[in-house]
Amino acid sequence: MADSPGQLAAHADPAASAAGDLSTILDGLVVAVQGRARDWSGWAAELADVVKATAARDNELLGAEADPIHPARIYGELVPRLADDAVVIGDGGDFVSFAGKFVEPKRPGGWLDPGPYGCLGAGLGAAIAARLARPSAQVALLLGDGAAGFSLMDVDTLVRHDLPVVMVMGNNSARGPEKGPMQMLYGYDVAADPAEQTAYHEVVKALGGAGEKVSDPKDIGPALDRAFASGVPYLVNIITDVNAAYPRSTFGI
Repeated sequence: MADSPGQLAAHADPAASAAGDLSTILDGLVVAVQGRARDWSGWAAELADVVKATAARDNELLGAEADPIHPARIYGELVPRLADDAVVIGDGGDFVSFAGKFVEPKRPGGWLDPGPYGCLGAGLGAAIAARLARPSAQVALLLGDGAAGFSLMDVDTLVRHDLPVVMVMGNNSARGPEKGPMQMLYGYDVAADPAEQTAYHEVVKALGGAGEKVSDPKDIGPALDRAFASGVPYLVNIITDVNAAYPRSTFGI
């Protein structure tokens, strides 16, 4: 479909194409589908059952009491604390993949992630921009511990320019997008393990911000409350289970 005939692709020979007012075209397709005699009720009921079962499994993860902490539990605590105007920025692999599943932005422009090529390290810069562009909004930066190694020093910029951002770290002492696939393919991994439970919150404090370490799931919510109330760059360094990897069904391209 295209707005005008001149915009239709000429390099391929599709079975059908349409050009013109897209609303009219889509409305026509809806009428055509609804006019078919097929009964969709069984399919709709089956789909509803799948959605219900998936939601139940998700709720278990979002409230998980596992020790070490399951990454999904962090989002079970974070999502209810996000304001309508929240800007959520992802900078990480597995940890941010969980965010993509559980965090639903409430307004346009409320979500930014590393994209399909995983440009890790861009999160601090995006957080600086978000705080400047939306000075009254909640800004939350989701950091994997691997991603933090690229640009955590940019907290210095947040501090010097008085730009409060809440940084929520899933610290599993692993580079998940590399470690998991290597384990699946070869049965071992190399160069995918940062130092265990690194005190990244102490780095933020040394740069003039604030932060704390969390290793008990019951402490996540109160720590997030302190972070959002602090009015300074604040890192909640949450120790997560390295074995709770984001489920993968493909090896990529």
